[in-house]
Amino acid sequence: MSNDVTITKVFEQFSKLLEERFSKQVYTTEDSVRYTLFYCLTNYVGIRPPDIILEYPHPEIRGAEIDTYIPPKNERSGLAFECKFDRESPSGKNPPKTQKAGKVFADIFRLARFKPANESIRRYFVYVTDKEMATYFQNPDNRLNDFFNLAPGDTCRINKGYIEKHPGTFVNSVGEIVDCEVIGHLREKLVMSEMWIRIYEVRPN
Repeated sequence: MSNDVTITKVFEQFSKLLEERFSKQVYTTEDSVRYTLFYCLTNYVGIRPPDIILEYPHPEIRGAEIDTYIPPKNERSGLAFECKFDRESPSGKNPPKTQKAGKVFADIFRLARFKPANESIRRYFVYVTDKEMATYFQNPDNRLNDFFNLAPGDTCRINKGYIEKHPGTFVNSVGEIVDCEVIGHLREKLVMSEMWIRIYEVRPN
């Protein structure tokens, strides 16, 4: 499972299933996104359901959890996943986009700080969003396009300097900053449903 070709296959299947779901206008929550990933892990790479822990207590942040954790087994590295589903609220009452963008990086930093003792871990951030936040991230004025449109295999370093060049609302939403790198794994726009999927590997420096 440490093989990049294998994890890429998981992410590609995950993208196809979400496209089918969204195109059929099936009601979808963040749990729906997470369980779709769970399905792909168990069906396409042979990880068994008893190996997967949902809402695993974070070893360094009191009261926090990691969405999905798969401990190391045999020659396979451990895997940790954070999933975020950003979409416009049906009520129209949405937090400021700068705040929502900051929460994305809060999730990334929580993942970067996930370091179970004496274990080899690979960490992945799975981000699914609609047109509202995709437009925000891709607006050059917001200086986040390098992150949002990171090509597969390319790297973006996220540190204090990167975060603090953004507005105060954004910075306050981030919380504790961790020097890390994000590596692009999947960059998809689901044309039929106008949804965007981004998957990054997170590596703490």
